[in-house]
Amino acid sequence: MNFVKVLIQIVKFLLFLVVLLSKQDINAQQWTLKNCVNQAIKNHPDIKSAQLDLRVSLSRVDQAKSNFYPELGASVFQSGNFGRSIDRFTNAYIDQYYNTTYAGFGVSTPIFTSFRNCHLLASSKSDVTSRENGVEKAKNILTLSVIVSYLNALSQVENIRNARIQLKNDSIQTERFTIRKAAGLTTKTEEIQLPNQIKSDELAVLDAELDQESALITLSQQMNVKVSNLITLSPVEPDIFFSFSDQSRINESLPQIRELKLRIQSQNENIKATKALSYPVIGLSADYSTFYASSNPERTFTQQLNDTRNGSISLGLTIPILRGLKNRPVIQELKVQQMITQNNLDKILLDIQQEIEMALSRFRILKKRYENARNLLELATENMTLVTEQLSAGNITMVDFLLAQSIMERASGALTITKYQLILQEKILKFYSEGKYVLD
Repeated sequence: MNFVKVLIQIVKFLLFLVVLLSKQDINAQQWTLKNCVNQAIKNHPDIKSAQLDLRVSLSRVDQAKSNFYPELGASVFQSGNFGRSIDRFTNAYIDQYYNTTYAGFGVSTPIFTSFRNCHLLASSKSDVTSRENGVEKAKNILTLSVIVSYLNALSQVENIRNARIQLKNDSIQTERFTIRKAAGLTTKTEEIQLPNQIKSDELAVLDAELDQESALITLSQQMNVKVSNLITLSPVEPDIFFSFSDQSRINESLPQIRELKLRIQSQNENIKATKALSYPVIGLSADYSTFYASSNPERTFTQQLNDTRNGSISLGLTIPILRGLKNRPVIQELKVQQMITQNNLDKILLDIQQEIEMALSRFRILKKRYENARNLLELATENMTLVTEQLSAGNITMVDFLLAQSIMERASGALTITKYQLILQEKILKFYSEGKYVLD
């Protein structure tokens, strides 16, 4: 019995450990750029709005298909007649009140509508494909926003690290400065500049932490998650082997291009469907009915229904004469809307070409600047090491050390800024060359 109790306690303890470790794993989750983008796409209302527009468009396809279906209806009504009328059975005048019960059903179907229904269906299908590309366009817009926020957050992480390194160097030199001051080897200028440098570096750390918090808040809002879950972000490095080749054919596959082209195609089919209203229509209809009238008391209700049952089938041709005058302003408005969409397409093509040229120009300059910044930081680091050794040996003053540290601080800051600007332009160019954002 005691063994069972001990076993139960052990199981409870193990379950407690599993829950505790799982919570720690969740809190310590490391977010990659791809995870952040997928999370944003999953939760962002802009994507949901585009998906709802797509659902509306899909319902219009079903509506267009329903135009091909026949119409079937049944009717039953009761009426009362008074005053003079013609008896339906004797064809003689009668002047009395009587009631009539009517029942019947009919079916009608279009045979030829001058292809109006076909054009409406084609228009709705093109609109669906356009909306699908609209969803992809919304995802790409959101993806770029997440990339910018993610890279901004990473740059602030590096800025914090650089600022803390500078502050750590200040602390080391403060200890050495205290020893040199006790030996009477310092100047009044050094006694003033070192505390000023320490306060300046402390302020730089606080500024970097504030900027990082703002960047994480922006990123978390795009992803719809808590800021605490975004503390750890996976690093991203530039692709030094990437080179952009201008392929204009890739632009045709971009969702923002296909969306407008398909919208123009849908509008064109809608214009054709509107013109079809001015053309002849052929329809087939059939009905079957019966009735009962109380003015014929010689026959019972059932007998009258059997006596009066009859059906008919008719094939009709309808030729609109003045419908073209009514359709003309509608068609003109549709054509203007199509011209507006075409103009938007031309504008987007121009904007894309400008974005590619701008991103390519920035990429080339930033790639050179990145290499120069790396070399500058290596030289500044080497210089900092030599200055520190010379300061320890008493060959130079604290002013020389602070100057070297300032140079190193500018070099590290320039490298951080250039690095993430280069990565952003690289992501943009890969999107235009491959038709999608590369997040790995």
